[in-house]
Amino acid sequence: MKPKADSIFLAGAISDFEKKMAPCVQNLRNMSSNGADNYFHSANHAEQTFRKMENYLQQKQLCDVLLIAGDHKIPAHRLVLSTVSDYFAAMFTNDVREAKQEEVKMEGVDPDALKDLVLYAYTGMLELKEDTIESLLAAACLLQLSPVIEVCCNFLMKQLHPSNCLGIRSFGDAQGCLKLLQVAHVYTMEHFTEVIKNQEFLLLPAGEIAKLLSNDDINVPDEESIFKALMIWVQHDLDNRQHELGMLLSYIRLPLLSPELLADLENSPMFTTDLQCQKLLMEAMKYHLLPERRSMMQSPRTKPRKSTVGSLYAVGGMDATKGNLHCLMKWLLRL
Repeated sequence: MKPKADSIFLAGAISDFEKKMAPCVQNLRNMSSNGADNYFHSANHAEQTFRKMENYLQQKQLCDVLLIAGDHKIPAHRLVLSTVSDYFAAMFTNDVREAKQEEVKMEGVDPDALKDLVLYAYTGMLELKEDTIESLLAAACLLQLSPVIEVCCNFLMKQLHPSNCLGIRSFGDAQGCLKLLQVAHVYTMEHFTEVIKNQEFLLLPAGEIAKLLSNDDINVPDEESIFKALMIWVQHDLDNRQHELGMLLSYIRLPLLSPELLADLENSPMFTTDLQCQKLLMEAMKYHLLPERRSMMQSPRTKPRKSTVGSLYAVGGMDATKGNLHCLMKWLLRL
């Protein structure tokens, strides 16, 4: 998955520092108002301080911890890291082994992303690029850098496309980024007919296909479109997916397919050898052959999906003075 985008920048570490220092500043102001002495407040003190810290970092002076990720050894100052990251704050201010170690091994984090985020802690600047955004977001989630997580998620949301939305959806789920997951999921449902034409759909495991097929919010013109999507997925790797057909077919609302298509499926070798498929096809055929009994055959498979129920129109009307109105209103029932 590669979202397309230009590079952008993020500032935030200094403001985080200022927020944490706010109580101290307020105490000084209170002292100033209650006492006879005057107190001086340098407006750009935090910025100058962080700039000086960055210089110490570049010169590797006064560094008191070495972060090791892969073959990268990244020097830093515990105070700066703890100020910006709750993860490092918990590590360095509690009675844990890492609090006393000069070298801390960082597991499960991309070395380049960690290096960028350490520099961000000093500068408040971060470059977001299409080829590193996922590793950067994963590292930010580990280090609990909320501003970075938010901007990375927004970056990915803007890059959603039928060719990458499933991957972004899965990535958001894995990282616990609920907003990203939800936005990518809604995009997938809305653009389903385009999504199924791309490689990400063909490579989904059966469990994920089942989740998609069972969703009532898929935007399709008819149930046959969803059935065709399933067949495209199965035929992409027929030998390994044939045995999943019966389970997945249960999520297709077969009674809503045309009788002609059902008749063709009943004689297809792909379905005749699967007992579960045969039972599902028989259920759908009875729904068409016995219309007077449909009220007794209701099930989740006989309920139309929201996008296939059409629209509701209202024509005419009357205003407050009981005069006729000439208007037309339309409601999309799937919303």
